[in-house]
Amino acid sequence: MTGLAGLCALLAWPRVDEALHPGGPGHETDSPALRHDVDPQGITRVRTSRPWVALTFDDGPDPRWTPGVLDVLHAYGCGATFFAVGSNVEAHPDLARRIVAEGHRLSNHTHDHLWLDRVDQATVTEQLTRGRAAVAAYDREGGELVRPPRGWTSRTVARCTSRLGLRSVFWTDCLESALSDGPLTAGTEVGMRLRAGEVLLAHDGGRVVGANPQEIDRSGTLAALPALLESVRRRGLVGVPVQDLVAAGTPH
Repeated sequence: MTGLAGLCALLAWPRVDEALHPGGPGHETDSPALRHDVDPQGITRVRTSRPWVALTFDDGPDPRWTPGVLDVLHAYGCGATFFAVGSNVEAHPDLARRIVAEGHRLSNHTHDHLWLDRVDQATVTEQLTRGRAAVAAYDREGGELVRPPRGWTSRTVARCTSRLGLRSVFWTDCLESALSDGPLTAGTEVGMRLRAGEVLLAHDGGRVVGANPQEIDRSGTLAALPALLESVRRRGLVGVPVQDLVAAGTPH
């Protein structure tokens, strides 16, 4: 990102640590192979005999999109894990409570959605610790799994998660990656691609404030979700929280 160091200084966030992110932009862990190389303990899929796929939603809770996602999950009898931004959990405690009350799990997506591969070890530790605390207020053990924002990780992030007793969760497929084909097609095609033991990434949050702000319309995700869950159901698969999937097999 152009001018990232200046932006971080302006917002009083830690500057990019070049030792953690050599060469600057373009070195992100944007593939399963790169993420595994950096963090071999990270989870991308699970070997299991059960017909389960893990449904995961990032960046919420968000009052514009999370209630609709929960309504669709309820209609299809599916469970999910919500990798929640700690500051959003604190801003919307009613949604955090509803997620857990309806049988889903909350997990750690850092406190402020910082790009962890671009900050120093102390900041990584702070973000993971504060994010875990925000989640634990509603789901005591949910914060033990963490998803680095954008899946961007580093060996420093891997060391920090290990020292804190955490484990990173990545994904096998992403619903939003197919939305250019339209919500109905995207949901159906991604649902047809999923196999037992795989992890789906989707998003219930569009707004994040702080050093890496975003404002994203998630209406396409919400529109695609029924088609995806219908496709999964027709193939005899069941959507579950990633914690349940991990407990039922061997993560890798």
